[in-house]
Amino acid sequence: MKILTVLIVCFVSVAAAEDFKLINGKEYKNATVSRVEPDGIVLLTSAGISKVYFDELPKEMRERFHYNAMKAAAYSAQEDARQNAYQQQQEQLRRKVAEQTTRYWTGQDPVKTQKGSPQLPAAAVADRGQQVEVITHGAAVDITKHLAPGNVTIVDFYADWCGPCKQLSPSLEQMASADPQISLRKIDIVNWNTAVAKQYNIRSIPQVNVYNRGGNLVGTVVGVNAEEVKRYVAQAKTGG
Repeated sequence: MKILTVLIVCFVSVAAAEDFKLINGKEYKNATVSRVEPDGIVLLTSAGISKVYFDELPKEMRERFHYNAMKAAAYSAQEDARQNAYQQQQEQLRRKVAEQTTRYWTGQDPVKTQKGSPQLPAAAVADRGQQVEVITHGAAVDITKHLAPGNVTIVDFYADWCGPCKQLSPSLEQMASADPQISLRKIDIVNWNTAVAKQYNIRSIPQVNVYNRGGNLVGTVVGVNAEEVKRYVAQAKTGG
């Protein structure tokens, strides 16, 4: 009975997977719809998780998922408003940290440790660069300002809810911790509508960019493929 149940579950899982072809010709092979949102669908493939908007799908596919233009517009407006509020909150936090840092350097408000000795604010310490560092949670960011000069920099676009991202992450962190020539910068997109996701047109995660010592992009890997990342890293070490 248990074997029969497992076979039925496997059959249903296979039957649920299908190919999705966009109006621009791009295809997602053997994909499963993991979530339907007012403005599009989220697909799960062997490579990772991708957001496909309804305006990219053919008419029959929109009808299949009950696409409603008014609901999609309202949803987008709501997400934009939420993201704007988040951005304002982050900006206020950045200003507060900047003021604290300024007061420290001018001697107006030194931060004390438990032993009474001055200590730099956390933000100032982070600016020195770390082997592994999360540089944003959804907010727009200039990647070039976070690259490690003279090192190979791996930039990992991920989200906490992304299973394939969690599968790839340990391999990337191991690369950075084991090799002093590699620095890892992680970008949490939070969701598909955040400023950083739109800024870099992130449609599928995990996505990994590899930059050489001179700060030039060597290659991009979409999906769980640590070996391809390693190949780009090796190329980046010799390419400047």
